Amino acid sequence: MQYGSLLVIFLFVLAGCGSPTLRSAGSQTNVAPALWQVTSGASDVYLFGSFHSLPSSIKWYGGPIADAFEAASELVVESVDSPEEARNALLLLESKALLPDGKALDEYVDEETFTELMESADKLGLSRWRVSRSQPWFLSIMFAYEGMSQVGIHKEYGVDSPLEQTAAQRRMKISGLETAAEALDTLASQPLKIQVRRLQEKLREKQPQVSPLASLFQAWAYGDEKGLARLMRKEMTHEEYQRVLIARNRRWLPRVEKHIASPGKTMIVVGAAHLVGEQSLVAMLKSKGYAVSRIQ
Repeated sequence: MQYGSLLVIFLFVLAGCGSPTLRSAGSQTNVAPALWQVTSGASDVYLFGSFHSLPSSIKWYGGPIADAFEAASELVVESVDSPEEARNALLLLESKALLPDGKALDEYVDEETFTELMESADKLGLSRWRVSRSQPWFLSIMFAYEGMSQVGIHKEYGVDSPLEQTAAQRRMKISGLETAAEALDTLASQPLKIQVRRLQEKLREKQPQVSPLASLFQAWAYGDEKGLARLMRKEMTHEEYQRVLIARNRRWLPRVEKHIASPGKTMIVVGAAHLVGEQSLVAMLKSKGYAVSRIQ
């Protein structure tokens, strides 16, 4: 792949690619991921945990998931911005994705890591200068995405892209639980030492890590809540777990409650890790007395 800047690639990763469709996701459905329903008065809110990228062999759209989406008048995802907010997020990204002026990655990593970084930049067709000026968190996303692509795991086969595209085609209301700026701040706010360590781990995965991903997909595909929670916890540091999952769940909770308080049917789709475990959105809603039932 050849792109003019890392910024373009980052937007490519977040926004998706290709032509995702629910028809392909529902052809000969072969899995049954967990789906929850929250009922309150005249409101029905469906909670569905997604994987943003999946292999094409997983066919997830059908049964109660399809019924929930077809019945809903609003789709809620993690992040949606107005054009003005998106422009502001773009400016924020430019500041968050790059190191301070005059700084380069060779000041923060050892010589071996920097050499591997430049070799990886060449393989991806990226500018060595731009890569050397980028924050480690930003590069970790790029190398993780490339690793998944190498083993056939793509965003166009994931959950979010086909649902959002179909909702837009149907002129269905689409809203978010956070702004792009909030999501970006979550990614970019971790300490530099942790960013560097995670980047080194990505660089030194000489072969794509198929087995951990396969285990995660299997747990999600068959609705194994405990298994998925355990595997996701294992994949993250304590700091990442608290910042990326728990803190966001707490921030999202009152926003989810607003949808529960509004009449009508709403489908909320967030990363699967946010809906499993003791401090998941599902657990938080139950602890507040909401009637939450798993319907798949």
